[in-house]
Amino acid sequence: MRIVRMGNLYPPYIVGGNEMLNRDITENLRQRGHEVHILTAHGEAFRDDPYIHQVFNYSLDEKDDLFLGGRALTPWELFRHHVFDQRTYQAVKRTLHELHPDLIVVHNLYMASSAPLLAARDIPAPIVAEVADKWLLFNLLDWGLVVHPTRKWHKVVVDGVRRWIQHPLARKVRLNGISTVSNFIKSLYVQAGFPEEIIETHYLGIHTDVFKPGPEHPLHHPVRLLFVGGLWEGKGIQVIIEAMQRLARMPNLPPFHLDVYGDGSEGFKAHLRELIREAGLESSITFHGFVAWETLVQAMYDADIFVFASIWDEPFAITPLQALGCGLPVVATTAGGTAEGYTDEETALLIPPNDAEAMAQAIARLVQDDALRHRLRERGLQDVQRRWRFDAYVDRLLDFYARATERWKKGQNFSLKSL
Repeated sequence: MRIVRMGNLYPPYIVGGNEMLNRDITENLRQRGHEVHILTAHGEAFRDDPYIHQVFNYSLDEKDDLFLGGRALTPWELFRHHVFDQRTYQAVKRTLHELHPDLIVVHNLYMASSAPLLAARDIPAPIVAEVADKWLLFNLLDWGLVVHPTRKWHKVVVDGVRRWIQHPLARKVRLNGISTVSNFIKSLYVQAGFPEEIIETHYLGIHTDVFKPGPEHPLHHPVRLLFVGGLWEGKGIQVIIEAMQRLARMPNLPPFHLDVYGDGSEGFKAHLRELIREAGLESSITFHGFVAWETLVQAMYDADIFVFASIWDEPFAITPLQALGCGLPVVATTAGGTAEGYTDEETALLIPPNDAEAMAQAIARLVQDDALRHRLRERGLQDVQRRWRFDAYVDRLLDFYARATERWKKGQNFSLKSL
């Protein structure tokens, strides 16, 4: 099968797990014999790859400016990235006609507008969307959720564009299926008016040949905490810093060290460094940046507790599952859909988001209770083998693609005609 997958970024250009997931699905499909083409934006790193088509009208070499808030976008740029871009539309349409795909998969179009979806509308192939967050809502229903107008006249302009340009364009979009990463995300789309009959939840999977059990070991001194994720406020690393302050004040506990893997904007990293300095934790926190999987796996083997701290509506996080696969006890917040992957007290300790005291208490419990740590490890490893293998995830996606194809063959095409 010839599959076209469209996404706003593609590795090595990444912001977080979304882009790496797109790559992992692509590579798995190719291993199964499918021909997979990627449609994305321009990037120097893509120069020698004939299966990556640089058709979105912006440069991924400006990723930090566009996706990490490196600079303020002009009103015209905001329109192009969140509502419609004519050059992207024309380039995507031309490329799709040249490729003659059997299936079009739209993985993520945040910052790419609805233009790629609109360009696919008349191509004789089924179209499915893989939705790991709210990007389809932003692109089709309300770009104001992204641009956040503040002044009265800004709100008037944004509302006018939404009503007279965005919604008429959205009514032209055709979809034959939507795959979401959690029931939490599915519910957002159902509530927004997308038909429940074409939406399915497919929980993610991990590469169990990479994230496999390490040896069980006693606690280190200091106890090694591990955080993996993008460095921005929504991921809650500032809450971990506060929790470490609270742990230092608790009696009969050993010292702690936090290893941080991931990256973010220079502004937020400077903010974190100031928080750490004020807390007196300079020697207790180490930043490692983005690293290869092999390095991350070793970090999980060397750690004692994995801390997942998101405070935003996290669609469904993959890094705690990777930690489970390595046999690492997990403390995770219940923000968004992440909690759907765990059983509290059995495969993880679940805590409320943005609650440093609850986080500190959960970490302290794991330090003081060897039996609890062992139970979380053993049942977590069992759960990974039962529910979270990546091959099984792609199996589910292929079954979903087949159902979407049958709907398309029967002429069952979904559009937002009610807008």
